[in-house]
Amino acid sequence: MADFNEQHVFITGGASGIGFAMGQAFGRRGAFVTIADINVDRLDEAVGKLSGEGIACGAKVLDVTKAGDWAAAVSAVESESRPIDILCNNAGISQGSRKDGNAIMLADMSEDLFRLVLDINVVGLFLGIRAVVPGMIERGRGHVVNTASLAGLIAPRGFSAYSASKFAAVGLSESLRAELSEKGIGVSVLCPGGVQSSLVNSSSERREDTIGQGSDQAAGFLSERPANPDTMLAISVGERVVEAVAANDFYILTHPEYAPLIEERFAAIHKAIGTSAQPGYRDPQRLLDASRNLAYLD
Repeated sequence: MADFNEQHVFITGGASGIGFAMGQAFGRRGAFVTIADINVDRLDEAVGKLSGEGIACGAKVLDVTKAGDWAAAVSAVESESRPIDILCNNAGISQGSRKDGNAIMLADMSEDLFRLVLDINVVGLFLGIRAVVPGMIERGRGHVVNTASLAGLIAPRGFSAYSASKFAAVGLSESLRAELSEKGIGVSVLCPGGVQSSLVNSSSERREDTIGQGSDQAAGFLSERPANPDTMLAISVGERVVEAVAANDFYILTHPEYAPLIEERFAAIHKAIGTSAQPGYRDPQRLLDASRNLAYLD
């Protein structure tokens, strides 16, 4: 079992779901855990639960879409405890669904909702990396875990904005892994399937706070849904994340039953690779060399 004594783990979206489970899993292995969340009440409750388990922890209110919040939070927690060793960029939002169960199609989606999904799920990752990783580089150690989704490897109907954000999270992580591998810093991207969490509820709260009071009701969004007991326990995902960080694994895939769907997408791409659009043309070798990501060969 991996030992994370003396390690400081900073987890966004850490007050519930996968983020809270990461806090439990790292904390049970000796790490000091800072959980960050935008919901103050949920944050206080989460700290109480972790402390009740004997886990050393702290908390910070954080809006991951605001650079100033990130700068203030990182400065505060690093002065209060120690530099951040592991950053778990986990905060996220769903695009929602209608009360009747129907998905929100891209052509019917408001610009505000699309921008909100990308702002939290992609810009939030960037701001976290920019706030924390320079310190890791100075110290020559650290690890970043970015929470994406299986919707970042396949794009189901009715998940357009969410998949766009999670594909971006995967691509960002793949490039970042190559950028940081020679600096002693690991990067992992988590792509889970169905997990017991409060994502629907927390997403609803964020939409109302950001887009406007009552927006869910006006748009016919589903605003509350209990965690689905048929999906995976969040703590199982949290434990897998801890194992992956200890092993410096690149991709963290928790639901192997989706392998055929992922393979279908790769097969469709491979099938589309044909002859050059300009007969006889080939990009120069220097472009091919510059395009290679050695992290794929890990």
